[in-house]
Amino acid sequence: MKFVPAEDHLENLMFQRLVSEDGKREMAIHPVIFGYRVRCGYVGDGFVHLDWCGGDDQAQLELLYSIAKNILENKEDFKGIPGSSKVKPFYKDDEFVTDIFNLITEPLDIIKLKPLHECRIKMFSQNE
Repeated sequence: MKFVPAEDHLENLMFQRLVSEDGKREMAIHPVIFGYRVRCGYVGDGFVHLDWCGGDDQAQLELLYSIAKNILENKEDFKGIPGSSKVKPFYKDDEFVTDIFNLITEPLDIIKLKPLHECRIKMFSQNE
């Protein structure tokens, strides 16, 4: 099932959000103190099933976001998908990288994200 662009969810700090065409699952970029995470779950659930640390490098985060989208578009649920890496950020965890790469369905299209600092600007400006 395809994921399509959706409005950011500022209250939950979900930026560059995508929602499945059936409206049941979502994924987004979530800013944290030292970088960003790719978080995925069911819409409105208040719980994330995937909480992947992407670090603060734009290219690495784009890769991780693209992998998550690729995997989710080819699975009906979150079963069999690693919830998080043991080592942060993800690219320092060889086992996690192997596990998620094995779930990719070819071809993997790399998604170009908006500049990451825009997430933080939106986050801080919502309280004005």
